[in-house]
Amino acid sequence: MKKLLTRTVLILLVLFAFVNVMVYNHAWQLTHFAEKTDFVKKKPEEYGFFEKGKLAFTGVTLPRPKNHVVPASPYETLEIPGPFKLEAWLVKVREPKGVVLLFHGYQNSKSGMVGYGDRLNAAGYHTLLIDFPGSGGSEGLETSIGFHEGGDVQRALTLVDSLFPDLPNTLMGSSMGAAAIMRAAHAHDVQPDKIILECPFGTMLGTVRKRFDALNAPSFPLAEMLTFYGGWQSGFDAFDHNPEDYAKSITIPTLLMSGTKDLRVSVTETKQIFNNLAGPKQLVLMENSGHQSYLVNDATAWENAVLNFLDENKQLLY
Repeated sequence: MKKLLTRTVLILLVLFAFVNVMVYNHAWQLTHFAEKTDFVKKKPEEYGFFEKGKLAFTGVTLPRPKNHVVPASPYETLEIPGPFKLEAWLVKVREPKGVVLLFHGYQNSKSGMVGYGDRLNAAGYHTLLIDFPGSGGSEGLETSIGFHEGGDVQRALTLVDSLFPDLPNTLMGSSMGAAAIMRAAHAHDVQPDKIILECPFGTMLGTVRKRFDALNAPSFPLAEMLTFYGGWQSGFDAFDHNPEDYAKSITIPTLLMSGTKDLRVSVTETKQIFNNLAGPKQLVLMENSGHQSYLVNDATAWENAVLNFLDENKQLLY
């Protein structure tokens, strides 16, 4: 009986160690990009049964996001100094109404914001499109999914303030970029004139759970473990990386948008963030969009919402 108990304990300890190593590796893969090009990018729900089984042990290798599209107008490439040098594209227009800084999402680069930038240029706004560390032309291979990127938002806005001190400025971000803007406003005292947020996640743990849901896999307790290790590897408490909490300290006029068909960020999650925003605010739901650029299925709705928000001086909802 004693031998059986000892063997059982040893087996459980080995399983515990194995699961921790496996989850640690998953967390590393999700927060570190690989310099490889022979990789077919897939969404979690696009993997087959046997692929999912393999990924349960190996994790998903993420290729370093590259820039594949450039602005339609002439642009200047700028370098933003810091712990990681950031690359940015500055597009200037005649008689500008203001400057809009554009921040991309997870597993993306500033190329993913070019469509938005082109529309904003046509409407009379300078734009600055920024690569976060690990993406496009910026240094590094690591992402903290919006936490440390809050400091990158601060650095980019400091540069724009020095270049265009007399122009109003707006921060615009998609997904992780939106979370980074909210982190910057909450923790780095960033105070632009306005902010535009597209589909920020509510909590880090919640968005990790959704990755398991997309794979039709049970999330507890693996999502909690993945969140812990992902934050630990990057030097922060990922359980506290929650834009829905950041919203409570944001008094900047805010336009919040989300797609009603978004499988990554629910409408309920978006409304929780909206309710928590402390300043003037406006909520617009894109009826035909998922977790994607709203120019794909809701271009007119996006343009109306964004340009009206940028141009208006009237009081927003509280």
